[in-house]
Amino acid sequence: MASFSVTNNHYLRVIYTGNTDIIKKADREDKSNSRLTKADSTALHKALARLSEYDFDGVKDDNESRKKDFYNTMKAFSDAYNYTLESGSASQNESIAKLTKKMKQLSSKNADDLEDFGITFDEKGYMNVRKSAIDNISTSKYKDWVGKDSEYAKELSEISKQMSRHVDITL
Repeated sequence: MASFSVTNNHYLRVIYTGNTDIIKKADREDKSNSRLTKADSTALHKALARLSEYDFDGVKDDNESRKKDFYNTMKAFSDAYNYTLESGSASQNESIAKLTKKMKQLSSKNADDLEDFGITFDEKGYMNVRKSAIDNISTSKYKDWVGKDSEYAKELSEISKQMSRHVDITL
């Protein structure tokens, strides 16, 4: 089992629309890896789209409900990232394996910058979003990392789209 935790909440259910039966780790064990990879990569793409449209400038440092909303949005993104990494790493599909490696390399390349935002990666490449980062850093600074003009988000979005297209769910 992977070394990351998942928060089962509304934010995660929104990006896993149509696949809410696989957002709990225990419910994923009997599902095909192809189905998981397809759902996970699609959810990751949706999470990135939600972040790219996020009103970063609308989050004020003293607005606790907006900070909580932003943290939950980031956590859902992180959960989808980790699930995509997990299912992609277990895939026998050569294209998926290459894209998973590319995903890890992209995040590794950006790890130092992301750590400044409270985003860290463990030794296996799983992402962690520290709750304290939202409290200590103006959320508008996240715009450079996951906003619509972000190179990291654009590249990760393209990887997730390619993963979703390369999955053969009939296997």
